[in-house]
Amino acid sequence: MLKTIKKVLVIKLRDIGDIVLSTPVLKVLNENCNAPEIVYVLKKEYAYFKYLLPHVKEVITYDKNDPLDFFRVVIRLWKYKFDLAINLHATFRSALIAFLSGAGFRLVHNHSGRDYFSSVPLGIEEKKKSIIERDLDTLAPLRLEKITSSMKKTELSLNEEYVKYIDDEEITSTIGLGVGARRPVKMWSKDRFVELGRRLESDGFKIAVFCSENEKKTGEYIAAGIGSSTRLYAGLDFLRLSFFINKLRLFAGNDSGLRHIAAALNIKTVTLFGPEDPVEWHPYREEDGHVFILHRLECINCFKDKCPEKHHNCMEFISVDEVYQVIKRIL
Repeated sequence: MLKTIKKVLVIKLRDIGDIVLSTPVLKVLNENCNAPEIVYVLKKEYAYFKYLLPHVKEVITYDKNDPLDFFRVVIRLWKYKFDLAINLHATFRSALIAFLSGAGFRLVHNHSGRDYFSSVPLGIEEKKKSIIERDLDTLAPLRLEKITSSMKKTELSLNEEYVKYIDDEEITSTIGLGVGARRPVKMWSKDRFVELGRRLESDGFKIAVFCSENEKKTGEYIAAGIGSSTRLYAGLDFLRLSFFINKLRLFAGNDSGLRHIAAALNIKTVTLFGPEDPVEWHPYREEDGHVFILHRLECINCFKDKCPEKHHNCMEFISVDEVYQVIKRIL
């Protein structure tokens, strides 16, 4: 069957970390299906990943806020005549896109519900495991023989041809601080980032602060608090963002999509965990230079009104000194 697979559709309508963590699936497909033509469907806001995803011929974006875009995407996909559609971390909507794509064979994986429109039962035991393993589970019916440990590592392809237009700023000996996150309960305090940045700067490191556009005020506060020489990268497109992250000595900060980008570019990382589960979201090895810090296991998956102590401050149990010491140890 694998030899006949020439065109593959991959769908993952999730966020940055999920996209990066899906790259092992792309590597496995490329190796086992003899370099098929892979088309990846992702959210509109992540269009720049077309320059970063390895083994992908084309990226098609989907805007869930535009009712007509659903039909535009389906019509466009139908023209490819896919042999195989793989829907990772599916919702009913994304599963319907896979079904309407016209793919001859579909593997649809919903972690917490029915695998709608999958051509065969996946037979997956849903238990605590990394997102990479969950995505690779989706391929189980293909009975792949070639899945090595190196294939399970995330990877982004930063083609220099795409980044020639970017000003090559001098950021050697720079430590990046990722100060934002999608949810406030995942964010370390601004003042602790300032203190950490000052200590690292006093050791001779340059500091760069990374955040999204809607976190710019937080980024400005932290950058100004560390010192006038601190660079702030706020709201960059993902190609520029990856270009600058790729030049860092180390990336440290909240559990966010940016640290997944850093890890996939082989930049050492230190990740601060609060309510997310490292088993799922930290599929990286300390021997490769990736360390996470977590103190309170009861904070895992504790969001909104689920916090038993009603304070949502599990990140504050992480001290500046221990983050500083971990960074110094890795470097």
